[in-house]
Order: sequence, then C-alpha cells, then structure tokens
Amino acid sequence: MKKRLIALILAASFLLCSCNGDVQNSAVSSDESSEVTSSSSVSEESKPESTTTTNSESKAETPAPETSVTVTDEPEETPAPETTTTAKPETTTTNTTTEKPATTTTTTTQKPKPETTTTAKPQTTPAVTTTKKPMEIPEGAEMSDLTPEQRYYVYGIDKETQDAYYEKISKIDLPIIHISTENKQHILSREDYVNCLVDMFNCSDEYKLDAEYAGIRIRGNSTAYYGDEKEVIKNQVPYRIKFDKKTNMMGLNDGAECKSWVLLKSQWNVVPDFMAFKLAQEIMNGEYYSSDCTFVYVYVNKMFKGLYLLCEQNQINKHRVDLPEHEEGYTGTDIGYFLEIDNYAAENPFWFTMDYCGETLTDLEGTTRQLVPAEYTIKNEIYSQEQVDFISKYMSDIYKIMIQAIKYEKYYTFDENYDLIDASGIYDNAYDTINAVVDIKSVVNMYILYEICHDYDCGEGSFYMAVDFSGQSSFKKLTFTAPWDFNWAYSDASTGRYYAGAFNDMKFVNQYGDRTNPWFVLLMGTDWFTELVKEKWTELSNEGKINNVIILCNLTIKKYWDEFTIERLGVYPESGESLVKWVTERVNWLDTQWK
Repeated sequence: MKKRLIALILAASFLLCSCNGDVQNSAVSSDESSEVTSSSSVSEESKPESTTTTNSESKAETPAPETSVTVTDEPEETPAPETTTTAKPETTTTNTTTEKPATTTTTTTQKPKPETTTTAKPQTTPAVTTTKKPMEIPEGAEMSDLTPEQRYYVYGIDKETQDAYYEKISKIDLPIIHISTENKQHILSREDYVNCLVDMFNCSDEYKLDAEYAGIRIRGNSTAYYGDEKEVIKNQVPYRIKFDKKTNMMGLNDGAECKSWVLLKSQWNVVPDFMAFKLAQEIMNGEYYSSDCTFVYVYVNKMFKGLYLLCEQNQINKHRVDLPEHEEGYTGTDIGYFLEIDNYAAENPFWFTMDYCGETLTDLEGTTRQLVPAEYTIKNEIYSQEQVDFISKYMSDIYKIMIQAIKYEKYYTFDENYDLIDASGIYDNAYDTINAVVDIKSVVNMYILYEICHDYDCGEGSFYMAVDFSGQSSFKKLTFTAPWDFNWAYSDASTGRYYAGAFNDMKFVNQYGDRTNPWFVLLMGTDWFTELVKEKWTELSNEGKINNVIILCNLTIKKYWDEFTIERLGVYPESGESLVKWVTERVNWLDTQWK
C-alpha cells in the first residue's frame, strides 16, 4: 500500500514537471513570433522613406540619395551591352541604415524582401539623406554661376554616386557624353530647349566637362522624324546642345569655344558625315569653314542612346562662318547674309525663291532640262522686308550674270547700289565676269566634295553660301561654304557618270523631285571651270589628301569596331567599310576623268 502511494506521488510530480516545460516552450515560441513580427514592421516602415526620397529627387532643397535615383531610373536604363552588368548597381541599400539592430538577428529566418536582397554588396557609406546637410545655394544665383556640385544638387543628383556610375560605364574607347535633363524631362521638341547638365568623360582630362549648364533640343527633319513625338521616343534622333556660356567640346576646331554643338545621328549610319567632313577639311585646307567632328557615346538620364557624331553647328560665329553680327534691330541692307538652299524654307520666317532665270541647260552628261526653282532660307537675323528683298534680288542677279556670260557671252556687273549694269567695256570673258562677284575657288572646292560623295541634297537642302556687304569680313563675294548633311549620299554606282555636275536621273526625279544643283551644272558646262577642277584635283592627289582620308576612315572603323558593333539600331562597322570601299572606287574613277 505504501509502495503504491509513493508511485502515485512520483507520477503526479512527473506530470507537473511536463506541464511546466510546455508552458516554457510556449513562452519561447511566443517571444520568437513577437520578434519576427517586429522585424517585419521595421522593414515595412523603411519603405515609405525610400519612396519619399525618390519622389523628392527633383526638388532642389532635398537632394535624393543616389541609391534612390538608381532605383527610379532602373526601369528606363538601357546601357550599352558591355555595361549591362552594372545597370542595377545600388538598388538594395536605401533602407539599411534606418533599421533597428534587433532586425539583423532575425532577418535570416524569413525570405528577404526585394528592397533588402541579401545579394547586394555591403553598404560602405550611410544613406545620403541621413548624413548630408542641405547644400546652401546663393540666393538669386544663376545656374552658370554655381559649382558642379551645386548644379547637381539643384537637379537632385549626388555627385559622388553619379561619378561612380560614370566609372562603371567607362569601359569603352570612345568619349562619353551624358545629359541630365531638368526633372528628367524627355527631349521631344525641335523648337524648345530642355534645361540640362552636360558631362563629358572617358577622355583626356583637358576635354572633360563637369555638369556644364545648357539647353538641348531635337534637330533635323527626316532624321528627327519631322518632330513626331511617338517616333522620337522610339528611335534615336539628332540633338543640338546650346551651352549657357561659350564652351569647347573635345578640342574640336582647334579648341574654339562656342555655345552651340550638334550630336548627329542618321537613320542607318554615322560614317557618311564623318567621311564628308574629313574630306572637306582636306579639300578646303582651312581656307573655308567646314565642321570638325569626332565619335562619341551618348546617354540621356542614364539611358544609352547610342553612337553619335559630335560636330559643330553651322552658324555665324568668328570660329565658323565668320560673318559680322549686326546690332539687334538694324534694318539696313549692308549686312552679312548666311543662306541655305532649303526644301524646308517655308518653316522659317525669312526665305525667298530663286527661279534661276527660268533657263534651260545641257549638262556634261548630255541631258537637257529646264531648271527647277528652289527656296533659300536666310539663316542670320533679319529685321526688315527690305533686307529680304535685297538679298533675293542680289542672288537672282548673280545667277543672271553667270548665265549671260556663259550661255550668251553678254557681260554684266553691279553698280554701287547693286543694280545690274552693262560690263562689256570692262570684261570680255565669262571667268573674269563671274570671278568679280563669286569666290570661284570656294565653288571648285565644294563641287569636288559633292562630286565625290554624290549627295542628292546638294541642290535642294542643307547647301550653304555666304556674302557680306558691310566690308567687315572676307566674304566680299558670294562664297560656297559649310558643307552639311550627307545622310543621303554615297548611293548609286560609284563609277561611270557625274552626279553633282549633272541633272538627277529621271527615276529619282519622278520619286523625289528634281534636286539638281543649277550652280554646278552651269559651271561644269565650261572648259575653264572644268580646268580649275582638274588643277585642284591633281594638287589633292599629289599631296595624298584624299587617300589620307580614306585611310583615316578605315583605321577609325577598325579602332572602334566593337563600339560600332554595339550600336543597337543599325550602325555596324560593315556598313562603314562598304561606304569607304564605295568612296575609294569613286575616287579612282574621278582620277580617270580629271588627271
């Protein structure tokens, strides 16, 4: 009986101990559950902070931490293929510094949230917003007066992280231009500039630009899809950059400082303009202006835009078309005029039409045709209708002087009021008559360039001339200058016929209209102008200048083969090589005609 009692007491004690153990285990489980819940709560609290930071990115008074800038850009970033591994460098670090220490002991017990992925590199510096004081911006200061750091601050960009991003994409041989637009606006207009900061890097220190303040807009017509915003968003387009102060880019044009620069982007290649500009520089030998250029990679708001050709803006400027700039509001006709044969002339405020005296000509291929009128845009500032009427009459009279001298052996010139007078007592041949009013050497240079390149636009678009009536420049005669726009060149057979000096073939005319250049057709119908062309060609050949350009283009394509290949929308090195081959064949054929 006693033994049974003892056994019952022991059993009761065992049961009591078991119950106490369950209670303790239950308490531990409860504490763990509470701690996990606490960790989840902190993580959720950190989300609004990241979102708030991202939304405040464009506000000058609270610069966004660069990590949140990266998160904001991530869906849009399209870096070059070789840099895609760095496209998402810092998406996981915005909320680590605000979490309580307790959360770090338990986060391994649950699946990490996207914002706190465990694969991110350790954060080496505190989040920008929690450690940096607001930067002081002088009241009333202009953007151009601020330091690069201050300009970045105003645009909501952290310079250190921006520089780190630049380092990651600088794994190519080409210079890089990065455009940061104000409030990350899209660049959609051909008329209105978007404020921006321009950085140039991955180049020699002397050429680097650090947050230079500028405006940027789309430029061009067909290459800009005529301003169709949907097409502009989907495709790559040319840009015009206009700095707030005179700036040089990449040492172009012997380091000349100008406000306006161009990023050219043709629809299929950028080599045509590069080839033409380099040919122009050799042919003109520094006596007449032609754009300098170099290849660059372009990014806009961390989006890769592709391979571009950085070049100069055709404009009146002492480093470019060196016409004097008259004072604002001046209505006199004794000024400089910068003109363009322009098939988009009607989109400009001041233009006129030339009918080329309604003449019929026979070209050097034996084709006879009546000349087609063309529109000319006045590119300089105009303040009176009298100025428009004056230059319109002057240009028509210039062509009349040429037609009468060449076709009819009648000689005219201008009096002191620029009215036509009989000059038979002064001149007895076409060369002297025309040379008195036209810079023939400039026409010879431009003709050779356009005959090599076979540019269909040379008679209807992007073809420039200049003349000055103020007596303050070298443009005392009508001068052909500033060659431009070769995205419609190097086509048809490379041998067998003339192009710039002849009428367009009818197959082309029926489809696109007659874009013949009447100046070249008229002059190449004379023996004396043809002899001047041959003399210049022989000089160029003897000095190896044309061949040097061909070699340069080949070497450039090989040097940047990978960079050309990376282009996403069709600029391939094979296209460049085909173009160089076409030019080589063209030059060899012209040798047979002009040597």
